[in-house]
Amino acid sequence: AMDDREVLLTRQEVTVAEHGDWAEVELYEAYQNQTWERQEVVYYFSLPESAVITGLWLGDSAERSERFAYRVSPRGAAQAVYRHEVRRRVDPALLEQIGPRQYRLRIFPVEPQRRDWDQDTNRMVVEDGPSLHMWLTYRVLIKIEEGGDVWPLPQLAEKRNVYWDDTSDRLVNGEPMAADEETWLPPAVPATSFVEPGIHRVDFPGGESVIARPASDEDLPAWPEDLHLAVVLDRSRSMAGRQAEVRAALAQLRRIADSDTVVDVYLTASEYHGEEPTLVELSWLDLGSITYAGGQNAAGLLAQFEALHAGQEYAAIFVFTDGSGYELGDGGFDVSVPGAPVWMVHLGDDLPLGYDDATLEAIQASGGGVAGDVREALTRLAVALEGEAYDVVDGYVWDVLPTEAADARDALDGDFAPFAARWLILAEMQRHRGEINELETLDYLHDVAVEYGVVTPYSSMIVLVNERQEKLLDELEARGDRFEREYERVGETEGQNALTVTGVPEPEEWLLLALAAVALALLYLYPRLSARGTLFTKVSHH
Repeated sequence: AMDDREVLLTRQEVTVAEHGDWAEVELYEAYQNQTWERQEVVYYFSLPESAVITGLWLGDSAERSERFAYRVSPRGAAQAVYRHEVRRRVDPALLEQIGPRQYRLRIFPVEPQRRDWDQDTNRMVVEDGPSLHMWLTYRVLIKIEEGGDVWPLPQLAEKRNVYWDDTSDRLVNGEPMAADEETWLPPAVPATSFVEPGIHRVDFPGGESVIARPASDEDLPAWPEDLHLAVVLDRSRSMAGRQAEVRAALAQLRRIADSDTVVDVYLTASEYHGEEPTLVELSWLDLGSITYAGGQNAAGLLAQFEALHAGQEYAAIFVFTDGSGYELGDGGFDVSVPGAPVWMVHLGDDLPLGYDDATLEAIQASGGGVAGDVREALTRLAVALEGEAYDVVDGYVWDVLPTEAADARDALDGDFAPFAARWLILAEMQRHRGEINELETLDYLHDVAVEYGVVTPYSSMIVLVNERQEKLLDELEARGDRFEREYERVGETEGQNALTVTGVPEPEEWLLLALAAVALALLYLYPRLSARGTLFTKVSHH
């Protein structure tokens, strides 16, 4: 709809359970449909890169014992079931990871208002439809800030259909929330006491361990010498407003280039640019001659680099871009995992809603990531060059190593396992970059996600409400395409038959259409049966 105010968020509660230097955060929301049609709630949001989502539930009431629990499922199978059930107008919820920090949550359906004819008063009575309840949990590390330590909350990038106003009850740990009608959630919740970051070690059955420890200045190595770097510069029209940041980023690379580091700049070009993509060494680049036109997404930028680099090997590939592009679709580009880490540098920390799966795979399986400025990307690259599966993220050093090589003095921390599982999966993606699309590899990554109950780029959480849905998911999870997720446009979900794509309604859909026709006929006839005319009475069940 045009004003996007179809579903009222009637209640929102954030509860933080602190566990030393990490916390489990629960987000609870209740929704009330304000329209005559079933509605879908859609959120695109981000979390710190080290955070991990651990649960999703739906309920017809606020009673926890009666809610429907999540199932961790291959991303393609989960998406197919969700779209199938939206087509059939039956409850599901789906939570997916679509970027290193980015997620998409979809909930359907929030049932509509109801109209009944009161024979006694000869009036049409409007009643609220049943409310829908959602719970989401995630674990997050403490964020150390000068003004006090905080627990980061999900940050909204885009929403559909849902809204909140001064009638919404919004609480954080039982206290009124400091957020207005434009803000989904505040940036963070203050810690209740001083937090001392600690060392965490988790041993996995396969003989590997993940260790996370607080980062110090000694963990940031000096910049290596004699590197060859690639910069892919997005010259979309939207980047014209980022020219000052482009200049600053390239100036920083120029200073590095003075110390025996060579930087090649790939100037991309959309089909509307009027020229072909070109390659120029940074020292020869004329910043004043750079023009911006058209639009490109991340997949298109990487595809142009791949076509132009002619086998040249690099220590890293930096893509300078902004937060646009995801809305353009995947573009049908064939993006493979490069031999060098890909760092998406979103200038001004302007994250996109997400990435198509091939691009996300190229970023993570290559050993790269996402950064808000070139300084962050350079720092993490320097750390990563120290060793595979080694990184500094969110104030902690993360290391994946054989258990026999782990320091026995680091105490085991089983409660930290969901954090560690996410890091193990990233390390395995990098190790298996050559066979990342093989089912055996993907099944192994998914098995880790299922074992520890977490969302990953390959494993989504879906909430189902009946046995038929479970059987459908079982069938789709056995297919060879269970990890193949389609790009979906931003907005409401387009329903699709998961078994056979057809425009012919199923039998139960014909019944719903017939009932809808009868209801419309009654609405037309009832007022005419009353000499007094139609009066509407709203009955609220808040």
